Amino acid sequence: MGIVSNNLLLEKGLRADFLKAFNNGEDPQEVMPMIMKTSSSAASEKYGWLGESPQMTQWLDERKLRGLNDFDYTIDNVDYEATLKVNGNVMDDDQLGAVKIRIADLAKVARNHPRKLFYDLLATGETATGYDGIPFYSLVHDESGSNQVNLATKSIAGATQTAAEFAAEFSAARSGLRILTDDNGEPRNEGAMDLVIVAAPDLENVVDQMITADLVSNNTNTLKGAAKKVISSRMTGNDWYLHDVSGTIKSVVMQERKAITFEAMDKGERAFMRKELLYGVDYRVGFGFGAWYKSYKIKH
Repeated sequence: MGIVSNNLLLEKGLRADFLKAFNNGEDPQEVMPMIMKTSSSAASEKYGWLGESPQMTQWLDERKLRGLNDFDYTIDNVDYEATLKVNGNVMDDDQLGAVKIRIADLAKVARNHPRKLFYDLLATGETATGYDGIPFYSLVHDESGSNQVNLATKSIAGATQTAAEFAAEFSAARSGLRILTDDNGEPRNEGAMDLVIVAAPDLENVVDQMITADLVSNNTNTLKGAAKKVISSRMTGNDWYLHDVSGTIKSVVMQERKAITFEAMDKGERAFMRKELLYGVDYRVGFGFGAWYKSYKIKH
């Protein structure tokens, strides 16, 4: 009985340590403004409602009825886990402090996992389809009745990009978002946009110059403060993204099916036969593309 009691106390203590580290941690705040969080109650969820809401028109006789857009776009939920295996001798040798450190780190890894899913998804943007059945970053989004683009290919003169070259690309991407229209010919991104540049460390210096410097190439920098930046070590090269994070609908959808939970298996046959104690975290979530008209990709 004493051994079982000790294990129960240990599990409760480590669970408390995990929850403390998890609750005191922070979400990956730099990417969350680009993510629309929804709840899920099934293995997958359909997003036929993505697209544009009905426009206001003059009420002449009867209301003009318009249902949800008829798109067959589904995001599946996926199980994720991380499990720490501890040799029972570690506990026998009173190394609980080391285990607690690993448990706290496990909480950090779990809390920041959506960051990885976000960048993994972006990397598929030219092949993975969005709600309209077309690759998310494409030259042929035809929801409006004619092809519209949220992808452009650019070139640079030298081996590294200059601030002036990046500023020109930014202006093109911003204009590209501005001119997009819905199926009624109405502007999709009218009014103030809240722009975020997502780029690799290779571009950090030129991005900083464009959004903070008073002068670029000895000319007044009219783009100072035009966007925020997110620099990710998960990206390389000169390709980058521009996201408009204003409004409710975002370019990426995160649907939460099961919250992050901490589990322990430090008793039973495995612990008895192999002296292995297991501590793990898991959750269930779906990541997919949202509104293609809220993001623009520049590639080289």
